[in-house]
Amino acid sequence: MKKYFVVGDVHAFWAHWKDALDQAGFDVDDPDHILVSLGDLLDRGEDPLACLEYVNALPQERKILVRGNHEDLLEECLVRQDFWRRDVANGTASTVAKLCGKRDWESVEQADYEVARSHPALTRYLADLVDFAEVGDYVFVHGWIPSGIDWREGDWYRARWQNGMERWAAGERLADKTIVCGHWHTSWGHCFLEGKGSEFGEFCDFSPFAKDGILAVDGCTAYSHVVNCVVLEV
Repeated sequence: MKKYFVVGDVHAFWAHWKDALDQAGFDVDDPDHILVSLGDLLDRGEDPLACLEYVNALPQERKILVRGNHEDLLEECLVRQDFWRRDVANGTASTVAKLCGKRDWESVEQADYEVARSHPALTRYLADLVDFAEVGDYVFVHGWIPSGIDWREGDWYRARWQNGMERWAAGERLADKTIVCGHWHTSWGHCFLEGKGSEFGEFCDFSPFAKDGILAVDGCTAYSHVVNCVVLEV
């Protein structure tokens, strides 16, 4: 039986992520330990390169890397070769600066976009991304699954932006499957679906949101400084 160490929305907070993996007992040398990243590995934090180097060093069979909406945003920015307001607010501009070796996003020049776009660590990571992965009774996604019967062939770009807990509460589920998702901070589910604490503030709860058919893990690391790591045995 293998152990799947599931994290979501690390957002380049390398130290917090490594602490979570260490506490959960992830062993890079154990062939039965599989890392699952639910997307949004980059942006916002200070160490995108450390995060990229870590996942790239793992053998292909030891990792599942799901594409998040921030991976989409980063690629769009690099193709556009221009920073929009959202790129600065979401940390995408900061990631580009670090990929091309600039001190901050305001120092990025036109030629630097291609340097960042062709960075070996980034290109390797992007090549390994998948929209979803099915393992046993689990379906790993970023936001949620696309609507419709043929969800596997649906609009994954749009689905990555969805609040999985909200979709689950509305009855959009998979029979006999647990959808494991990130993207939306779990305090939302604890607050609005369970009536516990607050979405943010003194009484918020960023622990995993686990119900029949859903396991949401985004601990809002940029705010909480904690990365949730859930271990699943399959």
